[in-house]
Amino acid sequence: MSGKEKKYFPITQGIACQLKWTWSTIWLYSGETASCHRASFSKITSENFDSFHNTPEKLNARKLMLDGQWPTGGCEYCQKIEAAGGSSDRIFQKTIPDLSPLELETDPTAIQVTPKILEVYLNNTCNFGCIYCYGVHSSRLNHENKKFEDFIEKKDYKTRFSNLQIIEETSNKDLLTEKFITWLEKNSQSLKRLQVLGGEPFYQKEFDLLLDFLSTHSNPNLEFSIITNLGISQDKLISYIEKIKLLVSQKKIRRLDIICSIDCWGPEQEYIRYGLDLSSWESNFNYLLDQKWIVLNINQTISALAIKTIPDLLKKLKIWKSKRPVGYYFSELVPGPSYLKPDIFGPDFFAEDFKNILALLDDNTNQEKETKKYMSGIFNKISSNKGNTQEIKDLIIYLDEIDRRRNTNWKTTFPWLEEFKDVV
Repeated sequence: MSGKEKKYFPITQGIACQLKWTWSTIWLYSGETASCHRASFSKITSENFDSFHNTPEKLNARKLMLDGQWPTGGCEYCQKIEAAGGSSDRIFQKTIPDLSPLELETDPTAIQVTPKILEVYLNNTCNFGCIYCYGVHSSRLNHENKKFEDFIEKKDYKTRFSNLQIIEETSNKDLLTEKFITWLEKNSQSLKRLQVLGGEPFYQKEFDLLLDFLSTHSNPNLEFSIITNLGISQDKLISYIEKIKLLVSQKKIRRLDIICSIDCWGPEQEYIRYGLDLSSWESNFNYLLDQKWIVLNINQTISALAIKTIPDLLKKLKIWKSKRPVGYYFSELVPGPSYLKPDIFGPDFFAEDFKNILALLDDNTNQEKETKKYMSGIFNKISSNKGNTQEIKDLIIYLDEIDRRRNTNWKTTFPWLEEFKDVV
């Protein structure tokens, strides 16, 4: 909206969150939807697909927020950060302009609204098996879970290690994909942002189907965003980038954003994001750095195993940002396996690491100041927890199982964790 006054989220009543009104995520392969990565899901079918942004659960959450009440089922994450004096996702989202649904222009308390941001998981086809992921999001991990299902049947492991359970895809996945394309045909002009993730989009046939749609349905205001693990050949990456560059030059879309998933650096990252080759990742990222027309970002998941080498990633980020702007986004592991969350080690364990992290974060611009404040909020939240010995025990049991499956060795990759091995 260059040259126009920016419009910010207009709801000041209660504790409204812009995400709840403007954002929808849909999982075509599991038949689910949510309005925040941390919020509980609603089921969608071919019959109610067109109402994915206004399910009964989403409408109820909006009503509660207007009344000043925190919804359950995920919103506790922001509630705890704000209670600890930090800057939460909810607070940060209110600083982003021009995302409000059109309905709020005439009724600032409307709860039946049209999304401005649509995020879609097209398929769970993925070449990675990240240790904090679930089979529903990674075909590789789901295949591994099927191969080693003997572990999950032990004791009470089925409830304690839910990310190792076998997931069956919804039987009407193809029908939901058709419904999604039909919805786009009717509503794509109202979208400001369309974000695709997986699995790994660059490995999915549905991604090609979506590119075909964009080539025949112009929305010159649309930001097209791809979240990728960059675990593909550079030739394949270049081929896709050139196709999308043509869409931008023809004004079929406004711009391309690429968000590259990376949590930390070194052998620790290759262990966490299993399947990753950092040298290949960096080569692909350097290619994207040279494509100045692309809005380039990195996205980080903060798990307990990543924190100690996040400073190494931030040093890389400083080098990349010296060449051109690179966005930096991150979030704690919520939702996700509880035994991989930093909170389990207690309030002081990662204090020195976060001191180093915060020292490496720039604070020259307003956005950088907000980023640093958000990271401080995560640290404050972690520091408000007492720790959990049972969760540390589960982490070590889990990593022993991962090593059995993958012939890896967590003790050499995370030597600092060995001091806790006697809790098992």
